[in-house]
Amino acid sequence: MAQAYSIGRVTSDLELKTSARKVPYLRFSIAEHIGYGDSAHTQYIQVWAWDGMTRQLMDAGVRKGSLIWVSGPLELEEYTKQDGVTRDKRLKLRLKDWGFASAAQRQDKTPRPTKEASDPAIINGDLETLPE
Repeated sequence: MAQAYSIGRVTSDLELKTSARKVPYLRFSIAEHIGYGDSAHTQYIQVWAWDGMTRQLMDAGVRKGSLIWVSGPLELEEYTKQDGVTRDKRLKLRLKDWGFASAAQRQDKTPRPTKEASDPAIINGDLETLPE
């Protein structure tokens, strides 16, 4: 099973739905830009979220245009287009984790842990004694 991590913009407002088994779920797409120059294009990934993830997304205010990162198992799914005849494939991600990619959109004001970046001491063994 392929695990994917992607950053993209939500393409439509979220609409909470209920499955036949009475489980709440969300289905939405994110647009991810791939490549550079003449080979640049947009790829759409359909994201599926269930149970607690649906509430997290809704409570955080995710909506059309939100820049988010998503991760979870990725599947290539065949489907029939709206014309009822044409078959195509799409990428489908079962959401396991997510977050806002832009700090300005983050609703959670809890400070993130920071790593202290420190350059290791450079020792020239020819000129300096080595630490014990």
